[in-house]
Amino acid sequence: MALINCPFCGNAVSDKAEICPNCGETLINKEEQKSEVEFCADCGTPIPEGALTCPKCGCPVETESKESEEVQPQKVEITAVNMPTVKKSAKKYVAIVVSIVVLIAIGLVVAFVIKGANEKKAKEEYSKNLKAASLLMLTGAAQAEEAGNLTKAVWYNTIYEKRDSKTDKYTRSNGYWFNDDFNDSLNALFSDSDFQSKLSSIKSNQESVASLMKLLQNPPDEFDEAYQAIKEYYNAYLALIDLAINPTGSYQTFSSNFNDADSEVSRCYKAMDVYIN
Repeated sequence: MALINCPFCGNAVSDKAEICPNCGETLINKEEQKSEVEFCADCGTPIPEGALTCPKCGCPVETESKESEEVQPQKVEITAVNMPTVKKSAKKYVAIVVSIVVLIAIGLVVAFVIKGANEKKAKEEYSKNLKAASLLMLTGAAQAEEAGNLTKAVWYNTIYEKRDSKTDKYTRSNGYWFNDDFNDSLNALFSDSDFQSKLSSIKSNQESVASLMKLLQNPPDEFDEAYQAIKEYYNAYLALIDLAINPTGSYQTFSSNFNDADSEVSRCYKAMDVYIN
């Protein structure tokens, strides 16, 4: 049996005693003392729980961290991280790309349709103008032919003193005999109001044809041959118009040139038939 100091009164007591005979307090067992009771380093007196000094000698109590104390793990709060949704983003990107491709495709189709419609309309308009110019030249050529034939008749009848109800008022200015100079007869013809009206109609026709020919410039590829044909027709037409409006030279020269121009216009018009019908 060994003696120990009572943790409550500090008096010596048996280590087997359950109650201190001095103060009457219940004593803890030896194992619990070793594990739970602290003793003063100087005098060996048990130190009450929570005391900062020895109750017997007053020596300061050295506190040591108990190895048995469990270290509470630090609570770590994990914040959710918004990871990019790759699949969703990829799908969105693909959807955008597909939408763009579809829009581009639709735009190309619409543009192609519009272009095709515009080209078709332009070709129809060109064909219409081609036919109009050709027929208008035919009308003007017919008027020029009529005027030129009358000029030839007046010229011829004056020289050869031939009577004709259509030319007498020009070849016989005084109403009785033929003019000595064919120029007098031609001047009478070109001064006549009816003949002047015919010449004005021919000039007006020429202006209308010129306007249409401007529209026929830069033809579509499939109208290249037609454009070359109508240009040749136009040149023959202009030559005939000029002879009808401004007769020059001798009668034989004028008559030959006029007949040639008239035949050339007829030939060119027939050549245009394949393009306008």
